[in-house]
Amino acid sequence: MAHRALTLKYRPQVFADLIGQDHVSSVLARALESGRVAHAFLFTGARGVGKTTSARILAKALNCEKRAAGVHKSADPCNACTSCVEITTGVSLDVVEIDGASNRGIDDVQNLREKVRFAPTRGRYRIVIIDEVHQLSKDAFAALLKTLEEPPAHLVFIFATTDPQKLPDTIRSRTQRFDFARVALRKVADRLLEIQRREAADAEGAQFTLTDGAALLIAHKGEGSMRDSVSALDQVVSAGEPEVNEELVRRVIGIPDHEGFFRLGAAITARDPQATLQELHRAFEKGMDPRDLAEGLADHFRGVLVMKVDPERGGDLLAASHEDLDRLRAQGEPWSENDLLRLLRIAAECLWPMRDSPQPIVHLEAAVLQMATLESAESLATLLERLEALEKRLGGAPAASAGAAPARPAGGASASRPAASAQGPRASASPARPAAPEASASRERWSPPTASLASAPAPASVATTATTVGSLDEAVELDAATESRWKLTITAVNGRKRMLGAFLEESRLVGLAGGALVLAMDDLHRAVVDAAEHRAIVREELANVFGQPLELKCAPLAAGQVPRRPSAADVQPNIDRAIAYFDGEVLERNGRGDRST
Repeated sequence: MAHRALTLKYRPQVFADLIGQDHVSSVLARALESGRVAHAFLFTGARGVGKTTSARILAKALNCEKRAAGVHKSADPCNACTSCVEITTGVSLDVVEIDGASNRGIDDVQNLREKVRFAPTRGRYRIVIIDEVHQLSKDAFAALLKTLEEPPAHLVFIFATTDPQKLPDTIRSRTQRFDFARVALRKVADRLLEIQRREAADAEGAQFTLTDGAALLIAHKGEGSMRDSVSALDQVVSAGEPEVNEELVRRVIGIPDHEGFFRLGAAITARDPQATLQELHRAFEKGMDPRDLAEGLADHFRGVLVMKVDPERGGDLLAASHEDLDRLRAQGEPWSENDLLRLLRIAAECLWPMRDSPQPIVHLEAAVLQMATLESAESLATLLERLEALEKRLGGAPAASAGAAPARPAGGASASRPAASAQGPRASASPARPAAPEASASRERWSPPTASLASAPAPASVATTATTVGSLDEAVELDAATESRWKLTITAVNGRKRMLGAFLEESRLVGLAGGALVLAMDDLHRAVVDAAEHRAIVREELANVFGQPLELKCAPLAAGQVPRRPSAADVQPNIDRAIAYFDGEVLERNGRGDRST
């Protein structure tokens, strides 16, 4: 017996066989049962979702002889009477099926109008099915409009299209529109498994086994199209292998190996640029196209993000086995949803410059290295919570004594705002910069103390190990070696957490007191540095640099040691880093030479 394509052999013949279109089949079935059948239908949707198939089922149900005689009570056609058999085989004189691409002229529509004037030869209706109706010309639609507006009682039009917006409003308004949805991956995979079982039960069918992972992979390749998925299954079965598994599907259809994306994704999520570049080129050396690699990488991180957002039901949206779903879920655990979304955007956006580039691998290398070095971003809600907690902590603190931070000034200013006229001494902890002219008191803003206060005289009283420090029993020692090691410690902390390193740079080194290193700082800096997580980082780096474990003690600044407002040269490096990080640009310069972005 000659081979018959699986798409034709298992084409739905009743409404119940339509997969994923219950919202359409149920309405059509009730309309047939009640006899309220419209004279024109418009079926819209993507390719391969059942538009033309539904039109043929509807045509058979309208002209079914057993339904007309009352023998067959269901809304589905019997598929046994002469009319149903003729429509199924495509030889019925009462059903005219044409495509809009090859019959798009006004002459074709006029010929069609002449044919449909006459009564049907066998059934109750003469049915016209026009596939891809949006390809008809403007004049053809105009010629069809009169017949569609006042059709004979025996005439039913069924239009199918993938682009309904190209139809004139006068045509759309005279039809009942049904939108066909893309079929869910799980439903497509179940249909493929059902076809495999029916083939195995057929003595003349193809004998093969189909794994669940392979069915999901084929369904993913079909992109929600049932016809494309069944055609892909037919192609894989033609390879002649007794078992259709994921490896065979990838080899026959040409889908990249997902293990390469798992290895590449693991290197990216581990923030290992070297391993990331190696895994990328390992996949590239296997013959994979850079554009396919980029698409696969974006799809991989889409899966990681989906399983992060919805660990329980996210698997229904992905073409992956249960083992792969667990791996995707585990790969996204250390990352936040916002950071995973940033990774997905980088992978997806690198496709655009790759399209016209003679060296697309260069763009992909830059993208994966950017992903592997991406720093974690804190959400706006988290930052607001931290600011609110800090405001409560500072706002509820008692007034400082003479040897502590400046008292809260009248007028609602912050407790940590320095006096406008106060100036702290400059020192040699960083290279000297030319001092910028001071701004007027009306425009002055609060600024934390800078590292240039390192050579200021030590305060008379310093802190204990908590947020506030009393007097020290041991003498405080400060020499050039201690200052040099402290600078190395700040450099090491900067490599782990830049914000903490910046706050340490802006604090003043008092010296060593027994087994502790003492820093002088204001309330804001102490609230950040004194956090348990930050203290652990500083202790670890102090032990590495000084060669012995040291405690970190925070002391308040003395009343006469309030730092001055930093000059423009002081803050310029921070401004440049912010511009580079947010990809900003200079919009204008004010009269003082500062830049606004």
